[in-house]
Amino acid sequence: MVKFLSLIASAALVVSSTLVSSAFIGTDGTKFTQDGSSFYFAGTNAYYLMTSSQDDVAALLSASSKAQLPVVRTWLYNLGADNVWFQQWDPETKAMKINDDVETGLGRMDYVLQQAAKNNVKLILTLTNNWKDYGGMDYYVESFGGKYHDDFYTNDEIVGSFKAYIEHVANRTNELTGTKYSEDESIFAWEIANEPRCVGSGAYPASDSCNAKVTIAWIDDISSFIKSVDSNHLVAVGDEGFFNRAGEADFEYNGGSGMDFEASLALKNIDFGTFHLYPEDWSHDVAWGSQYIKDHASVQADIGKPVLFEEYGMKTPAERKTVYPEWQGLVESEELAADTFWQIAVPCSELDDFAVCADDADFATLVGDHAAKMAAKN
Repeated sequence: MVKFLSLIASAALVVSSTLVSSAFIGTDGTKFTQDGSSFYFAGTNAYYLMTSSQDDVAALLSASSKAQLPVVRTWLYNLGADNVWFQQWDPETKAMKINDDVETGLGRMDYVLQQAAKNNVKLILTLTNNWKDYGGMDYYVESFGGKYHDDFYTNDEIVGSFKAYIEHVANRTNELTGTKYSEDESIFAWEIANEPRCVGSGAYPASDSCNAKVTIAWIDDISSFIKSVDSNHLVAVGDEGFFNRAGEADFEYNGGSGMDFEASLALKNIDFGTFHLYPEDWSHDVAWGSQYIKDHASVQADIGKPVLFEEYGMKTPAERKTVYPEWQGLVESEELAADTFWQIAVPCSELDDFAVCADDADFATLVGDHAAKMAAKN
C-alpha cells in the first residue's frame, strides 16, 4: 500500500498537461482539450472501418457527427489477410512487408481520415491486437518463431518490427489530403494495442516470466518511441484498466492479467488512461461494474491525467436501457474525461452481441441523451 501511494503521489507532482498545437487534442490535468478549451465527449467504437466500403465509412462518420459522438476508435492493423492487409510475413526476406495500396492496404485509411476531417470527428487509432482477430500479436510471434504470447513484449526482432510499422504509419502521407499522419489533426490519439495482457486467444501461452513489470517496460518503450516519431498526438495503452493490487481476489484487480493500470498511467509518455467493462463476460454483476467505474475515476483524480471509459457493453438489449444510463451517469458525476461505448453499427447489422444502430428506437436512451450532456460540459 505504501509503495502504491508513493507512486501515485510522485506521478501527481509531475503530471500537469500535454502541450501541443491547439489544432491537436491535448490534456490539461484530468481533462482533454481542443483549441485550448475543455473537450468532454461521449464517443463510440467502430473497429471495422479498415475493411468497410467508402460509402459505409462516409455514412458512419456522418452518423457519428450528427449523434454528437465526435470521437471514434478504430483499428489500424490487419495482418496476414489475403484481401485487405496492412502487414504480411514475407518468408523470403524473413520480415514483415507493409502494404500501402489504396484498395487493399493502408491507403484505405486515407479515405477514413479524410471523411473524419470532413465530419469534424477525431479518430483513436489502435496499432495492434492482443487477440488473434486480424492477426494481432500472435501473428508476429508465429512469424518470428516465438514460443510465447509475451514474446511480443520482449523479443527484440518482434519489437523492432512493430516499431518499424509504427514509424511507417506515422510518416505516411495521405494521398487524398497531402497530410502526413503524424501531422493530421483528425487523429485524436495513437493506442499501442487493444487489450494487451500476458495471454492472448491464440495458440501461444503466456510464459512463466510474464508479469506487470514486463508489460510496463514494453509500454514505456513503445510509448516513448511513438513520441519520438510523432510529438503532435496523444498516446494511450488501449488496455482494459486491470489493476495490480496485492491481496485482491478478482482477476481484474489482482494483477493476474499481467497489467497494471496505475503504473502504466503514471508513465511519462502515456497521456491518458483507458478501461473496458463487460461484466457478463467477466462473470460479474452490474453493481460490480459501477464500482469498477468509480475506482478508475479515483485513479484519474489521484494521478491527474484523463481517463477514458473506452469500451463497455451489455448483451441483452433490455438491460442496456437501464444499465447504460446508470454507467453514463457515473461518467458525468465522477467527472471522468470521456467514454466511448462498444459499438455503433453502420450499416445497421448484428456486428456482435453489443452493436447499437444509429437509427435504433432506443438510441437516445442508450447514447444520445448522454452525448448531449457531455457536449454541454464544454
